[in-house]
This record gives sequence, C-alpha cells and structure tokens, in this order.
Amino acid sequence: MELSDVRCLAVLGLRRSGRPAALLARRELPAARIVALDEGAPPDDDTVEVLEAAGIRVLTGPAAVLPEAAGLLVKSPGVPDSSAAVQESLRRGVPLWSEVEFACRFLPNPVVGITGTNGKTTTTELTGAIYRDGRLPVAVGGNIGHALAAMPGAISPDAVVVAELSSFQLEHIERFRPAVAVLLNLTEDHLDRHGTYRAYVDAKLRIFENQEPRDAALLCADDDGILAELAAGRLRGHGRRGWFSAQPGLTEGPDGEMLVAGVGSDDVLWLSVRGELRRLCRRDELSLRGDHNLLNSLAAAAAACAAGAPVSAAAATLRSFEGVPHRLQVGGGVEGVTYVNDSKATNVDATLKALTAYSGGVHLILGGYDKGAEYDELAAATEGRVLEVLLIGATAPQLEAAFAARAAAVGSRATPYVRCGDLETAVKTAAAAASPGDIVLLSPACASWDQYRDYEQRGEQFLRLVRELKARS
Repeated sequence: MELSDVRCLAVLGLRRSGRPAALLARRELPAARIVALDEGAPPDDDTVEVLEAAGIRVLTGPAAVLPEAAGLLVKSPGVPDSSAAVQESLRRGVPLWSEVEFACRFLPNPVVGITGTNGKTTTTELTGAIYRDGRLPVAVGGNIGHALAAMPGAISPDAVVVAELSSFQLEHIERFRPAVAVLLNLTEDHLDRHGTYRAYVDAKLRIFENQEPRDAALLCADDDGILAELAAGRLRGHGRRGWFSAQPGLTEGPDGEMLVAGVGSDDVLWLSVRGELRRLCRRDELSLRGDHNLLNSLAAAAAACAAGAPVSAAAATLRSFEGVPHRLQVGGGVEGVTYVNDSKATNVDATLKALTAYSGGVHLILGGYDKGAEYDELAAATEGRVLEVLLIGATAPQLEAAFAARAAAVGSRATPYVRCGDLETAVKTAAAAASPGDIVLLSPACASWDQYRDYEQRGEQFLRLVRELKARS
C-alpha cells in the first residue's frame, strides 16, 4: 500500500518506538489524521502531552480502540498480536506494519540489520563502533538505543544505520530491505509470544526476504538452527549469501561458497574482500571473551566492511571494544571474587554461551520470567563448569525440578542448587560461598518481567548489590 492513500493512521503502543512513530507520521503525513493508542495505562512521562501538542489524538486503556477510518496500523514491537486493536485490524483487513517498516519508508540511509536469538546487541554495538573508530557517519538503534522512527531527519544522510532487529520488529514488515542482513543464530526463544519455534524462526528469516542481488546476506556457518533452515530451503531473498565461521581452517560455507570471515589454523581472524584474504587480528587479541563473542566479532567485521568500513578500522575495534552493559559486564571484584553482570542473557542458549567464557569456579544465578523454555540441557551443561546454582524468580520451581532430575540421574556429578527467591538473597548467598578466584555470574536464562521492568533494571540492581558488598568489605 502507498502512504499517500492513508487518511487515518493509528500507532499502537506509546513507549520507546510508538512515540517517535506517531510524531514521524504527524510530520510526514500532514493530511492524515493520526491517532495514538495504548491499551495499558498512559505512559508516566510527558508522552501524552507531547503527542497532543503535535495534534495527535491519544487514546489509552479501554478507550484505545482502532478508529473506524483507520487505513493503517503501525505497531510497536512490545505489543503482541493478541492485542484487541491488532485483532480488529486483522478482522477488518487494515494493513499492519511494524515500526521498523513504517520508519524505513522515510529513511533513505543504507541499513545493516542484525538479528538472531543471541548476540544481537553486542554485534550491533560492535559494528557501530567499527564505523565510529573509522571516523565514518553511523547511527545505531532499532531494538537498542534509538528507534528507527526517531532517525528520519535527525541523522546525517551519509550515515549507515546499524539496527538490532528482534523477531517482534520483523514479523510485520512489507518492504523493509537492509543492504546488509546478518543472522547470527537460531535457538528456541519467545515461545510465550510466538507460540511455536517455527513461527519465531519465520519472523527472523523475514530479514532476508526483500533483499536484492546487490545486497549482502550474512549467516553463521556454525549454527545448527541456521543450517537446518538452509537444508529445508527456507532461506529467502536474493541477497548475495556469505558465511562466517569460527571453525579453525574452514574456508567454505555449507553451500560451497567461500567464507566471508573466518579463523585460520594459526588462530588469526580474517576477512575475504573481493576474494582477497585480509588479516584482522589474532584470536587472543580480541577484547571480548567467550566462544560466542568470537562469532560476534567475525559477524560485526564482515557486516561493517560489507557496508563500506575499512578492514583496518574493523581490526582495530576488535582489539579495543569494551563490550555492552549487561552482557558479561564485569561489575567489580570483592575479596578476590569477580562479579559479572550478564542480565541480558534472557534465554537458555545465551547462558550456555556465557559459560564458555569461564573454565570453572562459577556461582551461577538463574531464573526470572517464564518464556516457555526447557531447562534440562542447561542443568546438564553446568556440570564441571559451575560450583553452585542460585535460583530466583518465577521460574525457580521449574529450574529446581530440572536440577533435581539431573541429580537423580547422575548423582554427585550434578550441580548443587539453592532456592534463593530474589536477587539480593542470591548475591549474598554466593558471596558467602565464593572463594578468591571464583566468579559470581548473573546469567539468568530467563526474562526479567516477573520482578523487574526489564533486563537493564535487573542488571543495575546486581551492580548496586556488588557495590554494597564492596563498601562493606
């Protein structure tokens, strides 16, 4: 559909994405009536006042119904398809777009889109850092930082947009086409929202569907989930497919094409630029720890350089990048014990990857909001790596059952566990048990919504508790 035909546009969800989307609509569609909807309570900031001052009608709570004249509904990623307004749009046949789809209609800048179950934020921020270190114009946003709807007219026309893209943002696109699309991995997540793994993966794969032959589609050759989609013929789009891999000495992708980024048998990371291998750095020079961050680093370098960044900038940034908050973020040391904030690990696979960064002596804090995951694999994977597990939040009973079943199966090899209930109790319990050289790792494998606003608030409380321990010591 064409936006010029829309006489009434509704925006659903008034938080980080909805507010700029409504203001963008008001600015770019002066002849249309713009209505902002939020089926919950009004935002507790100045959003309502700002939108109304711009000439946008705001409806919240029970009054937030889809207008009869609506010709398009733009949905914030936090709004599920079970929303009454979404269901009404589907019933009436009113087109439904994500905020990303709407924003891209007014954003001529090339987009590097990064998705996957885990590693999106790190890879997105690392890609943006490569551009900044190379003194090239860049804007980083999407699922982190600035919403894409806030960028039209606010960023340089020469800037490359590096966007973290969630399944929620991709499930309702129509024309959105990133110049470079990156798929890091696929594992089970967000079943509470999508219902099935198939629906979740289908949303992720939409990142490729509108790409043209001049675009780049970059995928991880080491990920079983992605390889299964390749084998089933479900990778869509016409972008130039390129693979990256952390397997030493591997030079070809699963389709026989040469890798665009890899690791030599001498542990040197490289990129392929127009068929020429270019050195990045040695593996032990990477600033980010963990096997997963090796792949994230390769993906970021490949994506940035595919979109025009120099290899020299990528090589320098891989050595210096300090990481992102709440992702294996060292919160400090207390009496020889290191406290690590990995609150962004909101699913099992993210926690499994975090554990690869440490060889032992870990006190692992698990638990939170239930997204429908199974924990048996996690219980087994902690053996030999984790000294004890401390369980918190709504999923503590399910986690306890998984660890108890493991103990019944393997006896003393199973990882000990303690039901703590909340984060403060877990940190105190871990601190009492830890010895110098140990790691207390918050890597919950669950979302935060049972006890916190988001994973950031959970991570900030963990860091605050560490500071309090340090002050008392």
